[in-house]
Amino acid sequence: MRILLSVSLCLLAGRAWSDPAADPDRLIDRLARTAPARTEFVEARYSPLLREPIVVSGELAYLGPAHLDRDVTSPYREHTAIRDESVSIEREGEPPRTFALKRAPELRGLLTGFAGVLAGDSVAVKRSFTVAAKGTDEAWTLELTPVEPSTQRRLTRIVVTGESSEPRCLLVFGARDAVTVMLLGAALPSLAPDVPLAKLLERCRAE
Repeated sequence: MRILLSVSLCLLAGRAWSDPAADPDRLIDRLARTAPARTEFVEARYSPLLREPIVVSGELAYLGPAHLDRDVTSPYREHTAIRDESVSIEREGEPPRTFALKRAPELRGLLTGFAGVLAGDSVAVKRSFTVAAKGTDEAWTLELTPVEPSTQRRLTRIVVTGESSEPRCLLVFGARDAVTVMLLGAALPSLAPDVPLAKLLERCRAE
């Protein structure tokens, strides 16, 4: 799995990382959205602990700073609401769950990282991440590496790729070679449950 990730990241890098460094502050400012902002997504979660990737689809909603909703509509229905330091999850046929965001470093990373980017708040993002950017206005890659060692044990980095002012792919790298790939908007494919990671990452590359 580790070798597969290394090869896949080379595919992801493409021309975006071969270009001169972009200004991350300027890029985050350009990506700012006025809440509420919604986009469809397809997400695939890979882990050595899974026999095959978990693939879901639905809608991601940025509702303002520290407010993010994730609605899964297929193959099951689930609503996740992140509000400041609280997370609530409601899945069809199961009792609702509520817990503190600090118990889920991956969700905290999604909130402080991706939601911070959508807020256009580079200062807030840099409080939690080391930020690097490569590429051009037409094809760029933004990489967020957690600052806190305690977070790094569960979340090693977040990579966002896109074109112009549109993010098209969000990658969340976790512990033990786990990686979650979320394709957004125009990058959405029709995915089979056994879609290879390398093929999926090809769709993350800005052309």
